Amino acid sequence: MGRPRLRLLHTSDVHLGSHGYHGAATHHKHCICPLLTVGQLAETHQVDGVLVVGDLFDHTRVDEKLVLRAFDALEAMVGFSVLIAGNHDVHDDQSLYRTERHGEALAQRDIVFFDELEGRVQHVADGAVKIWARAMDEHSSKYRPLHGVAERGDHDGWYLVLGHGLHIGDDSPDSVARSSLITAADIAATGADYVALGHHHVLTDVSAGGVPAFYCGAPTGYPGGQVLLIDLCPETGVSVTPLPVAIPEACAHEA
Repeated sequence: MGRPRLRLLHTSDVHLGSHGYHGAATHHKHCICPLLTVGQLAETHQVDGVLVVGDLFDHTRVDEKLVLRAFDALEAMVGFSVLIAGNHDVHDDQSLYRTERHGEALAQRDIVFFDELEGRVQHVADGAVKIWARAMDEHSSKYRPLHGVAERGDHDGWYLVLGHGLHIGDDSPDSVARSSLITAADIAATGADYVALGHHHVLTDVSAGGVPAFYCGAPTGYPGGQVLLIDLCPETGVSVTPLPVAIPEACAHEA
């Protein structure tokens, strides 16, 4: 298979249902404008896939109409769509991603969702990309987003790892009680071509051990929303380009 030239869009912490972004007073409760804006950027830059690395939703009580609209918008994005849960939409017994809630609707759509607590591998882009991620069932010190990462093995394409949690650099006695920790050693140990992170709302480079790893910021972040454009080039490796996210001041769709 080898490594074809690919382009991805990395986003996280969209927080649909929060109404905590610019112009929120003119956006109704079913608003998915932040996600629609991300989709427009994906189309403009002709990406091969979109990574949503946790907290697509702000909480588990969001309206069903909003959830279904979000799933439709994610499925409609260019290329493949990948989704993991974060600490706001955690995949526990009450998860909105469970079958008894909206899980069946999610399963009916062409969206790669990681729901295994121990993590799993998914191949996308006709096998050219291998992705590993694990579901977050508890935002606590017991959960480590990058523990149990699969080895690259004999895969000769691109290898990506996704995780939603707090980067602290290195383990220390003071960090034991922190939730969903990610260390430099965790990142280096993945051996991945790129580690896509979520939870921190500011663009941050936390690369370690020769492994590129980034928090992409958030579409509704302060002082302005951001996503990351990821170029995977077989000749030059991985490069990242921040893109501003301009959410419309009023809803772009009907309530």
